[in-house]
Amino acid sequence: MGAGEGIVMDQQTLERIRKAVDDFGSVIKEYRNKEALTYDSIASRIGCSASFIFRAERGSREIPVHMKIRILREGLNWNINEIEQLLVEIGNRYEKKSR
Repeated sequence: MGAGEGIVMDQQTLERIRKAVDDFGSVIKEYRNKEALTYDSIASRIGCSASFIFRAERGSREIPVHMKIRILREGLNWNINEIEQLLVEIGNRYEKKSR
């Protein structure tokens, strides 16, 4: 079974994944505001600085894919299927741009 096959996600989850691809910082901000979390609290979950999270949220720093995964998994509590689908979406968009 290939990546993303057999995984059924509701439309809201798929939209959240697409949003994370398009505007990663807004996903952090929405989660942080919804859960009433500080930059420090998210940073402590993933082992980075609050300023790193601040810059990621503001889009003033390019975030490597491995750190996006850590932020989503450990900081924002995404499940592994959502992260897998995010990676599939990133790959699909990369392929479209390469053609």
